[in-house]
Amino acid sequence: MNPLALLFLALVAAVLSVARLPSDWFAWIGYWQPQWLLLLLIYWALRVGSRLGVLWAWCAGGIIDVLLGEPLGLNGMIFATITYLLLRFRERFLMYSAIQQGLIVFVVVMLAQLLRNFSLSFFANQDWNWTPLTTAVSSALLWPYCHKLFKALEPRRGFR
Repeated sequence: MNPLALLFLALVAAVLSVARLPSDWFAWIGYWQPQWLLLLLIYWALRVGSRLGVLWAWCAGGIIDVLLGEPLGLNGMIFATITYLLLRFRERFLMYSAIQQGLIVFVVVMLAQLLRNFSLSFFANQDWNWTPLTTAVSSALLWPYCHKLFKALEPRRGFR
């Protein structure tokens, strides 16, 4: 796949990660927003392996920090840690079924969101809410479909 196509896909995932629904929609729908860029990084870590690198995950988290207006480096640290752990346990993760992978994605996104909300409540004095749970559930439910979508967008020869 062309590196520009990968960059475009990452930018679309970043925009989807920060996009909010209109205010006249139901308020509860806004809580079920998956972590699109984190799902893309999980896929890339599994397919590309060590060629992805923790630095790319840190930069992707930095983009999310800038777009959301959060403390710089918060999402970068979370994304880099998740990418490192996925690269470390890549072979084990790949041998699981789609349901087991979805459960692992649920746990990973839940821990990432809990750390993010704890940090924001501690440093930025933001209120605690149910967003970590709903974001983790929606990301885990979408993981098998995102995996198939990203695999369909992959070139026939695979990544080089």
